[in-house]
Amino acid sequence: MPYLMIQTNLPLGKKAERAILRNASTLVAELLGKPESFVMVALESDTAMLFAGSDDPVAFLELKSIGLAARKTKDLSEALCKLIEGHLGIERDRVYVKFIDVKGSMWGWKGDTF
Repeated sequence: MPYLMIQTNLPLGKKAERAILRNASTLVAELLGKPESFVMVALESDTAMLFAGSDDPVAFLELKSIGLAARKTKDLSEALCKLIEGHLGIERDRVYVKFIDVKGSMWGWKGDTF
């Protein structure tokens, strides 16, 4: 049920996309203590984006999950920024991360909800 969307203005090749998707999926599962079989990660590269009046490399991440505790967001932000910095070379001050705690009844799967 965790879903991570990564958007960046950097163009990426397929190899780079696969690497960040795989690493992000494993990281989210570990950090949230959820089976990776439930984690979904999406990546939008080469997106028209501007931050602080500049089109220098930038990223926006959105992590949604059932039971996402506010006390975990600082550690999650640190780990996700490190992931982006490591894979894309984007400085942490050019990354925003949005966290959304979703009720189980508002998350559908297999024709039902959690």
